[in-house]
Formats: sequence, structure tokens, C-alpha cells
Amino acid sequence: MNKELIPALRSFRKYPVFSLINLGGLSIGIAASFILLIYSQREFSTDRHFKDANRIARIGTDFFHMGPFAISQPQLPLLAKAGCKDVENVTSISIEDKTSVRLSTQERAFNDILPYSIDAEFFTVFSYQASAGSIPQMGLAPGETILSENSAHKFFGNTDPIGKTLLIGKKMTPYKVVAVLKEGFEKSHLEPQLLLPRSTAAPANPNNWMSAALYNYVKLKPQGSIAGLNAWLETLRRKVIYPSSGATISYQEWTASNMAVSFTVQPLTSIYFDNNAKFDTSPGGNLTQVRLLSTISILLILLAIINYINLVTARASIRAKEMGLKKTYGAPRSTLVGQLLKESILFSLLAMLIACGLIQVILFLYQYSTGAALTGPIPFLSANYIWLLFFSLAVGALAGLYPAFYLTGLRPLLTIRSTTTSGMGSNSHIRNGLVTVQFVIATGLVFLSFVVYSQLLYMKNKDKGFQSEGIVLVDNIEGMKDRATTFQQLIEQQSQVASTSICERIPGSKGVAMYSYRTAAMPKPLSIQTFPVDDRYISTIGMHLSDGRDFNRHLASDTNALILNESAVAALGLFNPVGSVINGSEKVIGVVKDFNYASLHEKIGPAILRYSTRPRTLAIRLRGGNTASFLDWLGRASKDFQTEAPTISFLDDNFARLAEKERLLGQAISFFTILAIILATLGLIGLTIFTIERRMKEIGIRKVLGATRSDILNLISSQFIRLAAIASGIALPVSWWLANRWLNNFAYRISINVGTFFLTEALILLIAFAVIGLLTLRALAANPVKNLRTE
Repeated sequence: MNKELIPALRSFRKYPVFSLINLGGLSIGIAASFILLIYSQREFSTDRHFKDANRIARIGTDFFHMGPFAISQPQLPLLAKAGCKDVENVTSISIEDKTSVRLSTQERAFNDILPYSIDAEFFTVFSYQASAGSIPQMGLAPGETILSENSAHKFFGNTDPIGKTLLIGKKMTPYKVVAVLKEGFEKSHLEPQLLLPRSTAAPANPNNWMSAALYNYVKLKPQGSIAGLNAWLETLRRKVIYPSSGATISYQEWTASNMAVSFTVQPLTSIYFDNNAKFDTSPGGNLTQVRLLSTISILLILLAIINYINLVTARASIRAKEMGLKKTYGAPRSTLVGQLLKESILFSLLAMLIACGLIQVILFLYQYSTGAALTGPIPFLSANYIWLLFFSLAVGALAGLYPAFYLTGLRPLLTIRSTTTSGMGSNSHIRNGLVTVQFVIATGLVFLSFVVYSQLLYMKNKDKGFQSEGIVLVDNIEGMKDRATTFQQLIEQQSQVASTSICERIPGSKGVAMYSYRTAAMPKPLSIQTFPVDDRYISTIGMHLSDGRDFNRHLASDTNALILNESAVAALGLFNPVGSVINGSEKVIGVVKDFNYASLHEKIGPAILRYSTRPRTLAIRLRGGNTASFLDWLGRASKDFQTEAPTISFLDDNFARLAEKERLLGQAISFFTILAIILATLGLIGLTIFTIERRMKEIGIRKVLGATRSDILNLISSQFIRLAAIASGIALPVSWWLANRWLNNFAYRISINVGTFFLTEALILLIAFAVIGLLTLRALAANPVKNLRTE
């Protein structure tokens, strides 16, 4: 071992408490910061692992002002490949409802499996690789299927799935497994569990551009461009879609109307974050969360580096004497700087070894506490750990720079003669500044955590215009056809059920339905969100009828009746809405209070209820009681009415899904804020111990002269409390500004009150008082005479 490192090891052995605090803080900082950097890198590189990813794009569409949709028209791929000079290839994906998979007719079904139906061009656009079997480059033949690695393990365990047969769907159609897709650490907005062949028959009506069902992806030629594709789509609108629409208005008027068809082209690498399109393949990423966690990763490693610098420079008098002697005997400053940097890097590498284990622990704790995986597993011996080595080397060098130049810059004679840290005042000023930075980081993160938590609580408890608690939804009951009413009657006989409603749309659901409405006074119609419902919908959902009446199934005229929300009344310009006639024959019979049917990011818009008994979703309001047993019974009973089990969920789940990104953001901030507090606390413990040790003689004298415990506690803590107060003056205004920027993304949001500021400050001061108080009381328990003698 290099003899220059022996003093560092001797210092480690002589001062184990300081060394372990420093090592623990640096290990936690490296592990947590590296996890967040890996997370951010993985998020930002989503879909970039595909070959020629910069040449792949998805075409979405919009019509009736219902979109934009991630899906587009089935006739578009053939036209694009044949007519657009920029396009090299096109593939289409159809994603149906979740289905069931069986290994044989006798075995249990794996439910809720999401199949992708693909065409022959899929693997020429997307460069998937196989971990087992071989991918057919000409596409899947009828009766063949490809599984993801997770699905293969779920269905077959450790058995080789190639050549095995799966029975898929309610008809239990047999498919032979020909390949398993290789799953790496990379991320994609496409999440195929099961690939099936898709029929590529021409659409029944190629002139119908008001229907979208496929996810259409194009691969551009090397010389092609998005601009060229957009130009071709505009030509398609003008020369093909507009003439086929039968519009009697000019092209310019048509493009401004709700009858127009428009297209959106999204580069593959931007789909994950630019996820505002409806019916997307996956929820997509949260750019705010990624940026914030990237920032937190920098703050965490900064906290760890500050701890290292503070604890090293706090004991400057010890190392400075060593440096002074070496300089006196002719050692050049560059050699001494190199020695201290080597020590710092060695210390960082030791922390890295501990961090390798902490990474797995932190990932486990994060998933256990939040229920969501942050990065997925980071296996040992992966390429990521090579980056961890370089990261740790950089941290060690950065942490050692200031102590190295500071300790080697002191005058030799002063440091040799000095037995205290006197004459090193600039060091204490810098250390106080670094402690203040630590308090700024901790205070800011705590404040943001409180704000995000308060907004999530507000979103959960906000009056949405209906009573969402205790409502069970049974989706996809259209397969029951004429037996749906019988199924509804059976459910109503259960003692736990208060009421039921058959409808086509529920607030917060993914479905979209917009109809055109126009009064006699309006120059042109409006497209308004529409909810086809039955006569029990309002009472079952718990909406508030503010005027008029509900639908009545016994009145034939109600099949042409409407119930408006208050925003729809305003949008249609109705002063006395009940009795008004819309679209020439549809009569308004009632008005409900505004209700949230979308995310709280969006203001409540116009909505209209119209009478319908077509079955799609059955809403069930429960009285209470044993909900679990009722749900078990419901699952069994539904199988008697259709082969494919319907999806059963709670209405609250719809809004929980809409707020999922905010929930994950709040959990991530809270989790890493706790780690930041731990790091700041470790630094505070180290500095408090150093302060107490340095002032033991003073403390002993004060105790002998009659100083009380509170006097000495005030002596030790006053400096740190003053720094915490200064930090709050910096952190709270900045955090308030950042939090308000985030809250401005919501149409319905909290106002940050004074209580949040006080709560943040109280928590920070409580932690500081607890650390300083406990360590001071421990020191005060010692015999003052003994302290004076040893000093």
C-alpha cells in the first residue's frame, strides 16, 4: 500500500466516530444520487435503444375536436407507404381489450393480459431481439405468438416456452409460441406482453376518416424528414379527405370546423414525455418528476460532499500540523495536494463499495414503501456499475479539492506551533457557509414535500360533483347483450347493493364521446362531452340535480331528452334551460351541477347526459358491509353471463389513475427528502461532536462556575440555529416559487398557507435541537473536573 495513505488510515483508526459518520454519509449520498441519475438517464433515453429511432414517428389524428388521439385511421398506412416519398416503411399495431390466456382447457386462466396485434412490417420498424426462439422477419403467421420475458416466465416458469401452445381469449384460440422478446434495462412506451398476428385486410369503407383504431408508425427514409411527412399529410387532407367528407363549405372553413380531420406526427423519442394524446399505449413519463429527481440527485451528492469537507476541515489543526512539517522538510505543495486527493478518492472508493449494497437496499425500500419500482433492478456486474466507479472517482476528487488546497495553503511555522484551530477563521466561515447550504437543501425539500402531499390530499378529497366512494364498476358487459338487464337485476337483489345503473361512460374513464349541439340562436354547433346513461345514473353516481328532473324510462319522450351540466348551460347560452330545445328536437329536462369527468389539471367543461340503455358499464353503489365477499361473489356471478370475465374496479380508481403521476412524484420527493434529512443530520452530528470536543474545557469551567444545562445547550446550539434561520430565509421563498409553478399546472389546486412555512421550519428546528440537545446532554453527563484535568 502506498505509504502516503498510511496517515489517512491512522486517522480513520484514531477518530472512528468522525470517520464512520463521513463514510456513512458519503455512501448514502453516492448510492441515492447514483440511483436517481440512472433513473433520469433511463427515462430520458426511452425508445432510443431502437435502431434508427430518430427516423421512426407515430401518426395520430383528431376529429370532432375529441382528440388528439394516439391512434389513427386504418387506411393511412397503405397510403403513406405508396404516396409519401419520405416514408420507407409503415407498421400498424392494434391493441384490444385485456384478455385471458390458458395453457390448456383444464388449467386456470391468466387474466388481464394485454395483447398487441401486429402486421408483417412490425419487426422491420422496431428492432426487437429474441432471448429464445427466433423472430420471424416476415411477421407472425396465423396461429403464432411471441411473448415478453415476463409473460413467458408467468405462463411457463423456468420451462422453455418455444413450441408450446397457448389458448387465448374467450374462444380459447390456439397459438404456438415461436419466440420470446429480450427485455433489457432499456425503457419504451411500447410494453408488449403478448404479440399476435393482425389481419391486414383493407378497411370496409376507405372514405371513412372519422374512425381511428390503429397505432400507425412510419420509418422514414435516411433522407426523409418529419417536415416532408407533415407536408404529405396536409396534401392528403386537401386532396383526399376534404373531398370525401361531402362538405359544402370551403376548405379553409372545413379545417376550422369540428368535422375536419387533422394529424399529429410525434417522433418516437418524444412520445414518452409528450403524452397528451388520448388512448396512448401507456401512461407515459412525467418530465417534471424526472427533472426534479435529477436535481435532487445533485443535491444529495452535494450534501454528502459538504459533509466530507466540513468534517475534514473541522479537524484542520491535526492534519495542518502534519502538512506543515512536510512542507518544512521540503515537500512541494503539489505533492501534498496529490496525497490529500488520493486519500479523498480512496475514501470515496471505500464508500462506493458500501454504496453497491446500499443501492439494492434503497431500491427495495423505495418499492416497499411506495408500491412502485423506480428504475427496475440494477443487477450486479452490469455496465451501470462501471459508471458508478467513474462517478465515485469524480466525487472523491471533488470532495477532496478544497480540503487539499486549504490544508496545504497554511503557513508551516503557524501550523507547527499551533495547538488549536486559532488562526484558521476563514475555515470556520466557509464551514458555516456549507452548513447553511445543507440547511437550505433540507428545508427546501421538506417544504416541497409538504406542498405536494397537500395537493394530493386535496385532489383525493375534493368535491367532484358526485359521490365517488363505494361505487363498483363492471366494465365490458356489452358481451352479455340482452342478458345485461338480468345480470343487473341479480346484483340488485344483494343486500350490500343500494342502486345500480347501466351506462356507456363514467367520469374519469378513458372513453371519449362528443356530440354536436346547437340551439336555434347559435350560428354553428358546439362539440360537447356526452354521457349516454340510463334513468338511475344520477342517483347511483350521486350527482346533484339543481333544476328540472331526472330521466324517466316510462316516458317515451325521454329517449330524446337531455340533462345539461351548468357549464353546458353557459356554453349554449341558455338562460332558462329546462324546456329549451337543442338540435331542433332534443328537449332539456334537467340541469346537474358541474362535475369533474377528467383530470384536475383541466377545468370542468360542458357536459351533457342523454338517455341510453346500451350496456357497456354497470355502476353499483354499495351500502357498506363486507365489500370483499361481495366482490368475490360478483366475479363468480359475472362468469355465468359471459365467457370473458369483465373488468371490476372502483370509481375512485379512475381518478387515482388520473393522479398517478402526481402520486408517484409525491412519493419520490418524500422518500429522497428523508434521505436528504439523514445526510444533513449525519453532518450535523459530526460537527456538533467536533464543537463539543473542542469546547470541553470551556464547558467544564462553565459547569464548575454554576452554568445550567440550558445555558450550555444554548452555547452549543446558538450557532447552528442561527445558520438554520438564515437557510430558511433563502430556501422558503425559492421553494414557494417552485411549488407555485408546479401548482399552476392544475386547474384545481391548493393555496400555500402560512402553516406550511411554520411546519417546515418547526421540523427542521426540531431535528437540529434533537441532535444538538442529545449530544450536548451526553457530554454534560461527564465529570467536569475530569475534563479540566485531561485538557
